[in-house]
Amino acid sequence: MTIITSDISSRDAYLLLSSCVLPRPIAWVTSVSSDGTVNAAPFSFFNVVSTDPPMVMIAVSKRKGQPKDTARNISETRTFVVNVVNESLAETMNLTSADFPESVSEIELAGLTLAPSLRIPVPGILLSPIRLECKLHTQLEIGNAPTDMIIGEIVAFHINDDVMTDGRIDVRKLKAIGRLSGSNYCRTTELFRMERAKGM
Repeated sequence: MTIITSDISSRDAYLLLSSCVLPRPIAWVTSVSSDGTVNAAPFSFFNVVSTDPPMVMIAVSKRKGQPKDTARNISETRTFVVNVVNESLAETMNLTSADFPESVSEIELAGLTLAPSLRIPVPGILLSPIRLECKLHTQLEIGNAPTDMIIGEIVAFHINDDVMTDGRIDVRKLKAIGRLSGSNYCRTTELFRMERAKGM
């Protein structure tokens, strides 16, 4: 099968992309509105974009042409926290994925406890095994919809000791989950190793 992009709708393109690019890590982002409401929302269009300085990217689609709470909050405060989602947090994370009015705090709705950040005013989610404090580096509108592409510079890492082995994050202990297509997710507990190939 060959599909010409110009022949399909943006919805069909989304369905294709979310089935082709996988598994995708999940950024459970906390941000704060101008009135102090803490927002939490998960995004699976998320990845690392730089290591010097360390930076991550999330893509936040608009809702009916308007920025979602997360994108608006980040634009206003220029700070946010990426919270890593493990198996034990999956159901709670999913609760926060629903569309709520701006005045509703997903934190309160899901019964989450917040953890203060060190370098930014936005708190993280206490039970998240890894929290990345981020300052906004770049925010761009891309695409026809458009989508807010947000790049954050990590200014502090918070890593729970119980996911560490010999000073490194142990993926077997972390038990992060990934997003597949539709309502499907995956675990990261079945691993195999391949050493990187060497050149000539």
